[in-house]
Amino acid sequence: MIGVPVARVLGIEIRVQLGWVFVLALIGVIAVQQLSALEPSLEQEIAWILGGLVAAGFFVSSAAHDLAHALVARRRGLDVKAIAISFFGGSTPLDPTAPDARDDFVIAISGPLTSLGIAAALFAATAAIVAPTGTVGAPAGVLAVLVFLNLVLGLVNLIPAYPLDGGRIVRALAWARTGSERAGWRASSLSGRLSGLATIVVGGVVFAFEQITTGVMIALTGWFLILTANAVKDRIRLDELVGGFSVSDAMEPDPITVNPNLTIDTFAAQLLDGESPMSAVPVLAGDDVVGLLGVGQVRRVRRDRWTETRVEEVMAAPPKLSFLAPDIDLRSGLERLQRSGLDGLPVVEDGRLVGVLTRHSIGRLVQARRAGQPATPAWAGGRDAGTAPGRPEDGPPAPPEDGSA
Repeated sequence: MIGVPVARVLGIEIRVQLGWVFVLALIGVIAVQQLSALEPSLEQEIAWILGGLVAAGFFVSSAAHDLAHALVARRRGLDVKAIAISFFGGSTPLDPTAPDARDDFVIAISGPLTSLGIAAALFAATAAIVAPTGTVGAPAGVLAVLVFLNLVLGLVNLIPAYPLDGGRIVRALAWARTGSERAGWRASSLSGRLSGLATIVVGGVVFAFEQITTGVMIALTGWFLILTANAVKDRIRLDELVGGFSVSDAMEPDPITVNPNLTIDTFAAQLLDGESPMSAVPVLAGDDVVGLLGVGQVRRVRRDRWTETRVEEVMAAPPKLSFLAPDIDLRSGLERLQRSGLDGLPVVEDGRLVGVLTRHSIGRLVQARRAGQPATPAWAGGRDAGTAPGRPEDGPPAPPEDGSA
């Protein structure tokens, strides 16, 4: 899954990328320079403390921006377990997407409105501090920098280019007007390309006025927006391939399962076999799904530790692991799979495991659809919990001689 968990707020796990260390360091340095210029007599130690407060304040503001998306999504009936804090807003693989255009619009706009609201509140506080003396000292300077950063966070996210919130807003508006989410994505892709071209033009103008570094950075930002718009076009093509299917159409039915007490040496080599169709194995304790073991988890364990490492020690478990219902549309299932960062997700109906959705199983359905053939699972067999994966034609694998299973 994206990022490292750092906190939990109102039951929502907050995750951050390590790149935040460099972003906050840069903001702290810039804040120190601005505060020192504002108040030359400010001691260097105090300036660095205030710069740290600015950096921390910006992180909290960014977290509030993304948390607003999550809380509004929860009020709209979506199950949000985690969010990833982005540097200057924009969508991440963990961001919630509503099945309804109006709900998605409200979720998308909640972030920019929160940032602009924070900026307004901080501006009022700054004005209250400055009013008695008419001078802007270090405390007011800290608030003023945070006002600027929150304005940037709110306004930049209103640019109509996905993955910025503005791109999601355009998608939701076009979706609501046409009744087609695919039309919404097309509108978002178009607005993203136009925004990217406009940004490149602005960068060129800035470059012409001999602001070379700034001009190049603005132009590169525009190029990034165009690339992202092209990625949206790829998403539209994918939707054309999986649209109309449900999770049950692509899942592997009656999958091989393992017991949490099984050591991974009994099947790790088969799981990592590039020719094996298996990439994720549900973990069952009795009849209950307690986790999932995929290629990603096995690769984190050194081969010489396979005989002493049990499944329960490395498997993905709730709340990181979520379950899918067989009747939800495949596109939503694919999005949840991508957000999870896992190799697969268990499919559960009435508390009973009925399948597992993996990237491989989705790929097989897409290939079959392109070829005009029915998609048939590459593996199945309804093996009992505690068994290790093997190819269907091999039959159930023999238990290990050391009795580690």
